[in-house]
Amino acid sequence: MERIVKNSLRKLGTITLAAALGTSVLAGCGSSAGGQQSTGAAGSADKNNTIRVAVMTGQPDQYQIYIGQQQGFFEKNGVNVETTEYAYGINTIDAVTNGTADTGEMADFAAVNRIGNSQDKTNLVFFSESAASEMNTGGLYVAPEYADDLSSLVDSKGIITSVGTVEEYYDWIALDYIGVDPDKINYVNTDSSQTTIALVQQNNASAVVGSGSVTSYYEDAGWKLVAESKELGIITGSYLLTTKEFNDNNTQLLANYLKSLQESTDYINDHLDEVATDVAKKFGVKEENFKADWQAQTLRVGFTEDGAKHLEEVADWAYSHNKYDKEFNVRDYIDTTAAKEYDPASVTISGK
Repeated sequence: MERIVKNSLRKLGTITLAAALGTSVLAGCGSSAGGQQSTGAAGSADKNNTIRVAVMTGQPDQYQIYIGQQQGFFEKNGVNVETTEYAYGINTIDAVTNGTADTGEMADFAAVNRIGNSQDKTNLVFFSESAASEMNTGGLYVAPEYADDLSSLVDSKGIITSVGTVEEYYDWIALDYIGVDPDKINYVNTDSSQTTIALVQQNNASAVVGSGSVTSYYEDAGWKLVAESKELGIITGSYLLTTKEFNDNNTQLLANYLKSLQESTDYINDHLDEVATDVAKKFGVKEENFKADWQAQTLRVGFTEDGAKHLEEVADWAYSHNKYDKEFNVRDYIDTTAAKEYDPASVTISGK
């Protein structure tokens, strides 16, 4: 899996959650940010082998679980899945932390930032990678009045962000690339994809980083693309987290969960058109958008050395930009026991 960032940002890497800024935002439109319950497949799955998953709207695990339940992969592997839907990875972290979920998929920056601010008090562990993709559409958009003088962004309404999420990281990369000091620009906090679109349409902000079909909303509002994604070199991805206690006490269950996710991924890859039609009916995502985003990602379970190094890069960036006070070794929060139980070959991470 390629995890090298091709930009001039002091060799900083970034693998952050692509769909948080891409097509998946459309899947969030009309979806509740939390509380939508969906009970997993019954049958041969022992109800005691239940795993409660905090899924993020429009992210790979939502589709993997939906198709996996439909095709009976979880049932076959003795896993009963219960899901609750959230709008952002930071919300899935909250759910895992407060015990209302056993695991969730979340962006690296959000996870690293949360661990960095709790460290000795946290019980979170990474147990697998999930998805990665290079942002190859969109980029940094600005309101038309700033397109010819990007330095004027310093005195503008500000760049749209979502505090505590990967968007902070994206914004820094984009602003640094165009030569605008990220510490000298205003930030407009958003709580949802819908709010982001509204801020753009109502001209209540000056800049935004985005990719996928959501960018059509920016372009329709007259905003200008001033730095393409390929210039910024952002590579996006996500990880699976759980608590140390759940990890220690449910190794085989997590291994079976990973196996089911992989089988579901394989099925979707082999039946993409069929699944796209089904997903469109279920979640309201346009078929072509689902297929484009799905094919742009590298989905895998297990843990690579590149994945661990990337988390270290994100942690170093966050610490150097005062996101938390105390440096930490991110490898102390990686546990590959379940991934090795699923498939030893899926783990290539070296020691701490």
